[in-house]
Amino acid sequence: MSEFWEANAKKAIAVFFLLLFNFIFFHFSKYSTHLPDPNFKRNKNAIWIGHKWVGENLQESEYSLLCAKLKNNMISDVFVHVGPLDINGNIEYKKYHNAKEFLIQIKSCVPDIHLQAWIGQVEKKGGGVIDISLPSIRNSILHTSEIFLQIGFDGIHYNIEPIFSGDVNLLDLLQKTHQITKANGKILSIATDEIEPFVFSDFIIRLFSKRAGFWDKDYYLQIAENVDQIAVMMYDTAIPFAWLYAYVVKWQVEKITTLLGGKILLFFGVPTYEEDRWSFHADAENMFSGIRGISMGIE
Repeated sequence: MSEFWEANAKKAIAVFFLLLFNFIFFHFSKYSTHLPDPNFKRNKNAIWIGHKWVGENLQESEYSLLCAKLKNNMISDVFVHVGPLDINGNIEYKKYHNAKEFLIQIKSCVPDIHLQAWIGQVEKKGGGVIDISLPSIRNSILHTSEIFLQIGFDGIHYNIEPIFSGDVNLLDLLQKTHQITKANGKILSIATDEIEPFVFSDFIIRLFSKRAGFWDKDYYLQIAENVDQIAVMMYDTAIPFAWLYAYVVKWQVEKITTLLGGKILLFFGVPTYEEDRWSFHADAENMFSGIRGISMGIE
């Protein structure tokens, strides 16, 4: 009897690895041969850009180069880092003293582009300094957002992390900010976590990382009701293989676009940088594999 079970166990293991090999080979081959549609870029693309654009005095040549890149890549929305927020929810003027000049320069060459003030900070739950559970802090962030709208930004882009799925404090901040942006004909957008692949996945991943997480379907729908745009942060997945990362992106694109059903404008953010940390592998997570994943997800 033991020989019978031993023989069948070996067969089962062999079948398992054969199926696994076929699965990997099929998806790797599909990824390798997939070519995005030439019209894939369309006319709605976004980019996050660094703090120097509002925090430093720059040469005209630098603005000209940025304008050319925005035009060539059909960028419709730019999330300009203007923060970070301090412990009280404010941003010192010296950190964005060049903001007006930046707006003038970019609008002069790309007048229809949306320049949004990217406001963010690490939340206390993730080891950061800001606590949005306090009404006073949320009110300060609202006031900060109003300052950037008055300067001339076309919208506000929030990126406060980590936000646990179901967080009512963020919803309150979004609802109040959205009232202000709508009243002024401006945009409200937010950088979001990925949607959960299975129940309790958010709880599980946060056991290993304070900053990582997933949002459930209900929370995604609540967020979407209170913003004009969502930019899904599709990076820091710790995936070491480009083809597998692309399929994760594909799955996220399919699930989120189906869930929201065109209610708001969706962007999916893929990395264009290289850093050395356990949660990021540049050979796997990059613009090339990310765009392939997005392309497969919308076709």
